Amino acid sequence: MIYQRKYITDYGCLRDFQGNGFKLVSLACVRQKGFEDDRKITPKGEAGNDQKLSNNISRTKSRIYELAMCNPWDWFVTLTLDRQKYDRHDLPKFIKDFSQMIRDYRKKTGTPVKYLLIPEHHQDGSWHAHGFMMGLSRESLHAFQRSEHLPYRILERLDQGIQVYTWNEYAQKFGFADFEPIENHIAASKYITKYITKEAMNTITELNAHAFYASKGLQHSEIVKQGILATAIENPDYQNEHCSVKWFDHENVGTALSHFEEVIA
Repeated sequence: MIYQRKYITDYGCLRDFQGNGFKLVSLACVRQKGFEDDRKITPKGEAGNDQKLSNNISRTKSRIYELAMCNPWDWFVTLTLDRQKYDRHDLPKFIKDFSQMIRDYRKKTGTPVKYLLIPEHHQDGSWHAHGFMMGLSRESLHAFQRSEHLPYRILERLDQGIQVYTWNEYAQKFGFADFEPIENHIAASKYITKYITKEAMNTITELNAHAFYASKGLQHSEIVKQGILATAIENPDYQNEHCSVKWFDHENVGTALSHFEEVIA
């Protein structure tokens, strides 16, 4: 979609995603003549709530994508809760106990294990989580074998030649877990945001839960440059009437920097 330009000045911010690309965001900041009275009024009632929810989803996805891209994750994980071992409906307790298990493991092994988890809610009120982990070596995990009694989806992965693991320490305390090595960091980072949906955000709001849970000390993107843009972003990867976004690889970061207005002393 091509948006009619209502602004004549854009403010840009270029961020380095820890070697996994540079993100240039252009925000409109000075309204063009003729559009002064065309300011968007925030709707009230149901429409206003929908807009707020949409904005929250966008911000949450952006935050998760940043943490996913900026950290060297080893594993894509699915963590379930076995009703015979744990209360599958108590998400806050699970997160608290899981975090404690990670802290205990760090103390015991000296390994800086970290995680990024997105909880998923079922219709029966139970929970499981998807996400990323790093710091656990393959030696600390158990490789599933085709001869074991396993879910069909795991057997499918093994048949495809993809080795899938479990962490016995987690399985003994909480329930079934599978760990798959991350082969494509960018693709995995994009994929993980799919769990942030309108339904999921409504659920966590109702239950006063969080959309995601992350270890302390994770890396974040770093600002490379910010300021007024001299030229508009061409062929953006995302655009609406208020902003444009474009990704650049390391070889083309010079092109990203060239958008900024030079300050003459």
